[in-house]
Amino acid sequence: MNILYLCDEYPPGQHGGIGTAVCLLARQMKRLGHTVVVAGLYPLGYGEEDEFTDEGVKVYRFRLGLDSKWFKDQQSLKVSIGKRLLKDSGILQRDIEKSLARYQNALEQIIKKYRIELVEMPDYNDYVKFCHSFVPFPRLSVPVVMKLHGSITYFAREANQKIPSAWFKIEQANLNQAVAVISVSRYTADKSASYFSYSKKIGIIHNGINTDIPDSVVSKNPLQVVFTGSLVKKKGIYQLAKAWNMVNSKSPDARLLILGKGDQEKVIGLLNDGAKSTVLFKGYVPSGELFSYLSESSIGVFPSYSESFGLAVLEAMLCGNAVINSKRTAGPELIDDRENGLLIDPDNIEQIATAILYLLDNPGICAELAKNGVQKVKACFGINNIAIQNLQFYNRILNG
Repeated sequence: MNILYLCDEYPPGQHGGIGTAVCLLARQMKRLGHTVVVAGLYPLGYGEEDEFTDEGVKVYRFRLGLDSKWFKDQQSLKVSIGKRLLKDSGILQRDIEKSLARYQNALEQIIKKYRIELVEMPDYNDYVKFCHSFVPFPRLSVPVVMKLHGSITYFAREANQKIPSAWFKIEQANLNQAVAVISVSRYTADKSASYFSYSKKIGIIHNGINTDIPDSVVSKNPLQVVFTGSLVKKKGIYQLAKAWNMVNSKSPDARLLILGKGDQEKVIGLLNDGAKSTVLFKGYVPSGELFSYLSESSIGVFPSYSESFGLAVLEAMLCGNAVINSKRTAGPELIDDRENGLLIDPDNIEQIATAILYLLDNPGICAELAKNGVQKVKACFGINNIAIQNLQFYNRILNG
């Protein structure tokens, strides 16, 4: 089969769960003998190569017309102000409209060159955030399947937040023009169907993970706890910081490792003086470094409020962490409580702290949960089995 995946955050370069999921699936599809191409219209300042080959997967990065090296420093104040001015003035939307037209032409050339039979696109597209009015994604000449990873509308509604009506209309139109829809979790499928009043059947195929990573020879630190993810409210990092004060008061030798980009000072501000010295921030780290840190840790904590599917949780489980995961959203689809991890209420700070202390104080139970977690990941979420499930779904679409 000849498949085109659309993705605007394909690694290398900073990326989230969609970039990781598409990368893993694309590589596995190529290993299974299929022709795989990935293309995306990237946000301002993303950088990296415009065209390259990743383990046999051909990758294209297309840019907005306004893109330049000036936007490279994404964290700088001047870049943030510049992007805001371009957005508020409407200049950026006009550029997006022109860029989408060029992007459509480029995609049609790829479709012709590689004889693409099917396109998969995510429900989240970065360009939507910069639109003041309706700017739908262009229609393509081959069937387009949409995969629900969590749209802007989805995460906003989950957090009881409002978004501009134009964003909702764009995402709803994109969803409705797909020939079929698949979701990475049952929870996300049900909620997205409700939010968008979508009545057609949505297939469920979880994200997969490469379980063939080499066994770690690094000794685990029984007192090291790890969190991976962006330092934002929906990931539960602020609740974890508050809970860590309670952990520190009873287990002062325990250490919390935080891996992810975001406002570190806001997290530090929630820690008491005694706890601050026991928390280490590493910022964004590439996958190789990430797995090294996970392998050194004994406990992974993910008190998220809103997830579509927690790849970070699977990574921690695969690396032998006893995982404490949110019981909300898709959490129970990954973790069987007290069998291969623990489920907690992210709003219950005391429950988060109690769960961490329970594993710190009971290393035997911690090790048993970790062992069962590795088995669960390999049995249910191995990328080869997930890729085969996707292929079966694609074939059903192509066969009508």
